[in-house]
Amino acid sequence: MRVSKDMADSPIPEPWSDFIEGSVYPDNAVPWRHDAAYTTILEHPGLRDSIGSHVASALRQAIGLVQAMAQVNVLDVVCSHRPAVGLSLGFGSNAQEPYDLLKTFELDCVHAYEWIGEHIIEAAKAFEMLRAGDPRLTTRIRLHHGTVSDLSALNTSSIHLIYTANMFNREIPMSEDTFERSMQEIVRLLAPRGCLISRGSAGVLEQSLARYFHVLLENPLVSVLQKEPVPAGSE
Repeated sequence: MRVSKDMADSPIPEPWSDFIEGSVYPDNAVPWRHDAAYTTILEHPGLRDSIGSHVASALRQAIGLVQAMAQVNVLDVVCSHRPAVGLSLGFGSNAQEPYDLLKTFELDCVHAYEWIGEHIIEAAKAFEMLRAGDPRLTTRIRLHHGTVSDLSALNTSSIHLIYTANMFNREIPMSEDTFERSMQEIVRLLAPRGCLISRGSAGVLEQSLARYFHVLLENPLVSVLQKEPVPAGSE
């Protein structure tokens, strides 16, 4: 991990930096600094917090609701792949989110993307405190200071579960280009029959992905979508 010289406190890497892939940029130098959504989040840092908390309980509730209403066991779907890989998009100040995703779904690895560098470092420090109980945790949680519209560090069809909370909605006004490229990246990354869990999207995410996903659950609190398998002969 490379921390920008504007943010570095010491030339010697801190142990928590092992959780971070790539660079951590200062706020005024991030490549996505001109995006309206990024500016809004910087000005209103608590904007995502109302939805992002209590992730583990929300995930368990979503699993139960899908099982009851759609007769689909999301845990079995995700864990039928090994290694099973998850992706957390925009965890904000809720450093626990990637860890809850990892543990609730018994994943082998979770990649986590966040726009705000401060939150990346806070999360890395929190996970460093857990490393004593899980020496392999640095390989199981990988933090990326990046934009949700460019997930090129991850391979196509390499993700089996995506979780996002209060990231794609009308209160966080992404540019049209950022939003469309984010949708393309989600479709690209999620493996066939992989699942996406969204909280607080107000239907925006679901409408944009309807062409590629089957709705397992949709209500005001949480939606669960499953990517349709690729038709035979279309590849």
